[in-house]
Amino acid sequence: LLTLHTMIRNIIFDYGSVLIRTDCRRVYAGVFGSWEKATWFRNNILTEEFMHRLDLGDDYGQCISDLQSKFPDYADAIAMYDTRYLDFVAGEMPGMRKLLMHLRVYGYHLYGLSNYSHKIYDIEQRLKIFRNLEGQIISSDIHITKPDPRIFKLLLAKYGLNAEESLFVDDRICNVEAARSLGFNAMVFPEVPFSQSQILKGFSDDDENPVPNAVLEFSRELKRCLERS
Repeated sequence: LLTLHTMIRNIIFDYGSVLIRTDCRRVYAGVFGSWEKATWFRNNILTEEFMHRLDLGDDYGQCISDLQSKFPDYADAIAMYDTRYLDFVAGEMPGMRKLLMHLRVYGYHLYGLSNYSHKIYDIEQRLKIFRNLEGQIISSDIHITKPDPRIFKLLLAKYGLNAEESLFVDDRICNVEAARSLGFNAMVFPEVPFSQSQILKGFSDDDENPVPNAVLEFSRELKRCLERS
């Protein structure tokens, strides 16, 4: 599938919407009785400040409590962002585990760099895709989030990597631009559209899930990128 080149030796992946797909509406659609109401709750109650605090590693229970105080009418639903979190996980991004396995076969070293709360460790126990990674940096462990340059530098230092020999993949352009400013090669992972029914059903833990066109195109672009290196 891929040809090994001397320039890029390491490939670093973001997690959410790249290696895995999570969506809290898998739970909240049942709680509120409709997908639309669950979408409203996600967009209006689960604030960016709340999400950022979790990614920074602030005390999870305190973050939940603070949000409940702000929106007391939704206290029970907010509590589920802790107690039902694993049910938000739809599964691995279809096609990505096989891609990572091919990259390993051809000698590339794979790492993770993700803005995530400690809940990621529970997800990693469940999903096989993470077995392909040699190491990772999780924002909540170090209290620094992307696109802060320090988190990229910590990854390089921890594993003895050179930015020029590394390719960073993320679905957010601000993170990709931050990596490029530090000398990384970097690619934007495309938005992968899924239907409501696909999200609710989830993706089985096998290789039989249809690979979305966006993932196929990303795989082709990654191959071209590695061939140019």
